[in-house]
Amino acid sequence: MSSILESLDLEHEYSPSRWSERFPTAQEVLYNHVRFVTEASEEATNNIPHKLEIEYGSTPGQKLDIFGTDLPDDSPILVYVHGGYWQELSREMSRYPALPLYRSRVKTVVVGYDLCPVATLAEIVNQIQNAARFVFEYAEKMGSRGLYFAGHSAGAHLVAKLLSSSDFLDSVVGSPRLQGAFLISGIYDLREIIHTSVNDAVQLPTEWAVPLSPQFDCFKHLQGRRIRIYILAAQNDSPTFKKQSREFFELLQNTCLIQHMYLEIKDDMDHFDIVECFAKQNNFLNSLLVHDIRKHL
Repeated sequence: MSSILESLDLEHEYSPSRWSERFPTAQEVLYNHVRFVTEASEEATNNIPHKLEIEYGSTPGQKLDIFGTDLPDDSPILVYVHGGYWQELSREMSRYPALPLYRSRVKTVVVGYDLCPVATLAEIVNQIQNAARFVFEYAEKMGSRGLYFAGHSAGAHLVAKLLSSSDFLDSVVGSPRLQGAFLISGIYDLREIIHTSVNDAVQLPTEWAVPLSPQFDCFKHLQGRRIRIYILAAQNDSPTFKKQSREFFELLQNTCLIQHMYLEIKDDMDHFDIVECFAKQNNFLNSLLVHDIRKHL
């Protein structure tokens, strides 16, 4: 009986929509999020010069979009990786950060990837590397002054896994242009999620939980790169999500001794509006990025 209760608690902890205080039900939270990001993504697509559906790999999901193609070649670039527990949402619905960033003279690259269960999580991690290789080479060709990555929820997990690969970063052209990463309401330890309904589609075997968890990776290779890492979570994220952000911050700062770290639990926000605000003018994410660009580039 206790194991059943434990699994019910895990189900609750890993259901971000149940923790929002903005709407009466979890379904309304999700409905509002999908509606908001879809509309904001359409607005961005209709108002910014862009190039869509650029193939970076051989499967249908491996495409990315570039927004701000009319900006100077050396413009800074933000690469955005969406969440959805590796099984939902899409590149088309994830263009919403682009308009405020465009007004700040920053290009946005929106990355798509194949979703579970069509792809395994290990395959998705590899796809994000493929996308990053494309973007690093693009940044090098353009002479971009700086490259940043942002990921929300499962997207933060994917960006963290990207940063953990020293072999990849050492081998790819353009990687010295990497300046920073924004990890928003991320999940960094996958061991518990195997015991929730999230895994119905992800189908992650128990033996892969630790190898695919950034919490158990080494990031010491980032010390010499002077990359700034911003770890953000919401006050109305579940206790488990907030704990994962704090523990990942502690891993990077105390175990891996990375100096340029930033952790904040954002007051009066939940798992969804913490990233929805990316679509709004003068949002805190845009401000963090623009401040970093002005300070370091």
